[in-house]
Amino acid sequence: MAKKETKKQPTTEELSRELRGYIAQIEALRAEIAVIDENIATYRTAIKTINNLRDLGKGKNILIPIGAGAQIEAKIENPDRIVVSIGSGISAELTTEEALTQIAKEIASLQALRRTLEEAIAEAYTKTEELLQKTREIGQEEGKSSK
Repeated sequence: MAKKETKKQPTTEELSRELRGYIAQIEALRAEIAVIDENIATYRTAIKTINNLRDLGKGKNILIPIGAGAQIEAKIENPDRIVVSIGSGISAELTTEEALTQIAKEIASLQALRRTLEEAIAEAYTKTEELLQKTREIGQEEGKSSK
């Protein structure tokens, strides 16, 4: 004789705990997106700077910020060679075009990661809405049964 399994309905406390978990997950994902946005902005600034230095050309004097509001004068010797981090603490000297291409790839990679995180946030929001609905339903049932 087969027993019919009855699914235990979660309590409002259990649902609230799960809901808080999803909310924490959403906040963590938002924080990761903020870091990605900062990195993308930094890469875009690098692109602008490379282009501006290339436009200035060889032999021009520039001021380079060295921290605490201080700057040092420098001369552009070779604006067509850029040293770029290629990962794992390794840097490579690239042409301006190669450097711009490398930076564009990094931006594209970060944007793809950002989209993935946004999808995870959307899923977490969906789960949050489902849990809120379940909590309301259980609350209503508990209210009816206590009368």
